[in-house]
Formats: sequence, C-alpha cells, structure tokens
Amino acid sequence: MKNAIENVNCSLNELNEAKASLEQALSTVEKPENKKLIQDSLNSVCESIECVQNAVKNYKESSK
Repeated sequence: MKNAIENVNCSLNELNEAKASLEQALSTVEKPENKKLIQDSLNSVCESIECVQNAVKNYKESSK
C-alpha cells in the first residue's frame, strides 16, 4: 500500500501524462471550437500540476 506522498507523486505523474495527451490532441484538432475546449482543459491540467508540485515541495513527513 502506498503512503500519502507516494499517492501524491502518482497523481503528479498521471497529470503529466494527461498534459502530454492534451498537447498531442491540440496539435491534431481541426475545429476551432474543439481546439478551445482542449486548450481550456490543458490549462486546467497545468494549474493542477502546479498545485500538486507545490504539495510535493511543501510536504512534511511525520516524525516518528
């Protein structure tokens, strides 16, 4: 079973994979309205990545 920070790091990895997929989608989309939807999603994922990176950076391990 993963501990808390391991789960957070997994989430960060998955967000980075989602970012790469959305960037790929953005490079192949044709309709402008779809491009905007994908770009908005990409922007949200990028914001989430920043939040999770901040959580990792500031994570405090419990003292045993």
